[in-house]
Amino acid sequence: RASALSMYANPPTEHLSVGEFEDFALDRLRLLSMIDMARAKGLKGDALESVIRKARNELMPNTPVGARKDVYSHFILRLAYCRSEELRRWFLQNELELFKWRFVNNAPDDRNSWLLAHGLKYQAISREEFESIREELAQVMAARREDPAAIAAIDRTEHYKVPFEEVIDLVRQRRVFLRGGFAYVPESDLVSIVSNQVRMLWSKQLATISRSWPALRADEAER
Repeated sequence: RASALSMYANPPTEHLSVGEFEDFALDRLRLLSMIDMARAKGLKGDALESVIRKARNELMPNTPVGARKDVYSHFILRLAYCRSEELRRWFLQNELELFKWRFVNNAPDDRNSWLLAHGLKYQAISREEFESIREELAQVMAARREDPAAIAAIDRTEHYKVPFEEVIDLVRQRRVFLRGGFAYVPESDLVSIVSNQVRMLWSKQLATISRSWPALRADEAER
């Protein structure tokens, strides 16, 4: 099964027909627009997740064919949305919402392998380590005033060991358990940490394309 997660670090090089190019771009735009409209309506939690799931299944399914379309369409829209700060902001916000949905809904083993492959050393703790600090983790969740159902589900919640200096905001808010220089972060908070890393990468890449855009247009005009 194709992994749903991607950093889109390297552009694809396979030839696309004009028809594929147009179809891929249109489907990506429809997907991101549906996410944007849901956000504009103030949808959150399960309601937002339902919109993203339906749009993803229809337009960018998690299959080898869908994965190919996903990669190409992301890079096509990068070109279209790099040209102004407003366009870049719209693209980033909705791409990150899609990324966060995929991250949370990906299988834990696939998610952990993806983190490791991308140099994000946020590995889930072992069952043995979890049992050794279960009481402390439960106390932190209770102090956070989490939903009672979330506290009851602690045994099914992945926790990640992260250097505390990378999650200073969570430490300051006392949202994590600390031991030995590490913060133990529940998966619900890990998505924010990882998406910030992804945002920084994509922002740099969009800025680079934006600076190159005038030269690209000039080259195209000369053909």
